[in-house]
Amino acid sequence: MIGKTGPDTCVFTSEEDLVEAALTWKRGDPFPLLAGSSLMRFLSLDDGALPAVATTPRVGSVVSTGGEVGRACGRLLAIATERPHLHVPVGDVVRTVGEQSGPVAVVALADELENAGDWPGARNPRAGVVSARTPASLVCLVYRSLVPEHRSSPGAFVVTNSFHSDDLSADAVEMDELDALYGARHQLVTYHLHGRECSVGLPDGVICGRTDEGAGFLGLPSLPGAATAPGPLVPERPLPADLRIPSCLRGEGCFRADLEEGQRVRAADLHAVLVFSQSCGAVSAGVSPYPEAVGIGGGFLEGTAVAVIGGMGSHNAEPGAEELLDRGLRAGLPLGEIVAEMNSGQDGARGGLAVFGLAGDPGLVLRYTGGPPEPEQTATTASALERLHYLHDSVIPGCERLVWLEADVDEEPLRVARARVRALAEQPDRPGLGEDVSALEDEIAVVQEELIARTAAMIQRDGADFLGDASPAFQRMARRDAPCTSCGTDRGQHLVLRHAVDHRLTVQTLQCRRCGDVWWSTEEGEPTLSIGGRVDTDADRAAPGTLTRTVTNTGDRTVRGAVGMAFRAFYDPPVLPVWHSEAVTVPPGGSHTFTASLALPSQGARPDVHSGFVIALLDGVHLMSPVILRLS
Repeated sequence: MIGKTGPDTCVFTSEEDLVEAALTWKRGDPFPLLAGSSLMRFLSLDDGALPAVATTPRVGSVVSTGGEVGRACGRLLAIATERPHLHVPVGDVVRTVGEQSGPVAVVALADELENAGDWPGARNPRAGVVSARTPASLVCLVYRSLVPEHRSSPGAFVVTNSFHSDDLSADAVEMDELDALYGARHQLVTYHLHGRECSVGLPDGVICGRTDEGAGFLGLPSLPGAATAPGPLVPERPLPADLRIPSCLRGEGCFRADLEEGQRVRAADLHAVLVFSQSCGAVSAGVSPYPEAVGIGGGFLEGTAVAVIGGMGSHNAEPGAEELLDRGLRAGLPLGEIVAEMNSGQDGARGGLAVFGLAGDPGLVLRYTGGPPEPEQTATTASALERLHYLHDSVIPGCERLVWLEADVDEEPLRVARARVRALAEQPDRPGLGEDVSALEDEIAVVQEELIARTAAMIQRDGADFLGDASPAFQRMARRDAPCTSCGTDRGQHLVLRHAVDHRLTVQTLQCRRCGDVWWSTEEGEPTLSIGGRVDTDADRAAPGTLTRTVTNTGDRTVRGAVGMAFRAFYDPPVLPVWHSEAVTVPPGGSHTFTASLALPSQGARPDVHSGFVIALLDGVHLMSPVILRLS
């Protein structure tokens, strides 16, 4: 035992002595530790005082593998957290972890997991791997996992590249701004940086996963007593031929040849409780294509971090992952549950190609006072993306399909709207997304208003037929008897037609053996939008009055667009009511009364039966309600 760190811990210099103490340790005994650089970093937080380990029950179980060090450290973690402990051969780890019903903490030296054959949690989504590079580092990591909040600062710290959307709100976008991480141990440090298994980079520097104490290659002060000679890290044993060996292990220096020596820092020297890294291979136990001695996730765990949540394999950054992590920490969920949710994809929680792993105890619950982003942003972002989905999959294509019918469609603004949807969807985490989506919704509503106005003018000029010249291309898909909503009799039939070329275009209509066409609609499924009113409308040339129709929305979302009215003119100048249209917004379960004047522009209209139409376009659904004007 060396040094005095307090009555609650004892530090050994011999691996054999550590193992012996760990295999007989019981709650209330001083916690056994082994002298090493990881412990020295932890001691540097408070000038040598170490807290006692308090028994804190955690869910799940502990599985250890490898030699006696792995067994001893697994036992320490299991006893201190009141969980069952199994020690198994490394070849049985994946199977054993998969057989457990709850979260599993896998404890082992990092190089011993290279023979596991797969990520130890491949068959258990709530597994986490507690591993480190040396016996001293592993027992120190177990100890830190039992006193995780020791000397931590509330809140989060975000490191990002200057070209990312969160660069204005991040705490650091340059190497100089990392200085805060040398002195303070934040509850959560997020690295929103590109990288590879051995490092993550900023434009002016790189954070390196290596922890060899010959620190000259890093341009950093060495730990007390460490060798200072620069040079390549020489592996203690031959490296497997199938690994990707970085240039620094070949004596050729860092792959970032653009950097000076002082622009490389050790991940282990940057303090944190929990690290979240959106970079390739940040968590890679059992599946790392790089030598474990250079892995970025392992580098963080050689410092003061208790866990790393990061991308596995080739990682595509997932914009919503930070929000899920923040929400889970605020809710007091164990780390294993948080990572399982991040990988679940349930309810659209995340998408893309991102797969996250946990290097740490999955049963650990961290106290977290929060930091950006706020939980409300999750709901705001999800709502904005859902609205974009609705515009992209329903509203815009509904308008585009009207080119097959008798509607005066201008396709260019619809193409522009599609491009705007794509542009917004590519930046789902940027501030102001909700406001930008609202502006796009306004633009598409105006597109629909203009389309109805042009179509009404076209009807006055040329007349109308809902199917137009495309009528022969429609095939009847369904027919059923239905009451007529105009005359109230049972003389109606409801027809569903589908375009033979564009199968997305469905038209349905209600026709009456007495009234004729009652309504037409391009809505699919059971109609939620309708124009109600009698087909036959009476008017007198001396006092023609008004035409009213009720636009009803029985759906579950607000719809926007326009409604209009037009009669075929036949004469120039017109003698029948002039076309009219107006913008419409109808809330869920609501209605809008459309009123149009039947005033005659001249005395030339005959007392006869005249045909007109009420037309509407609401969120891509085109409606038509014929009007028979019985003019006396």
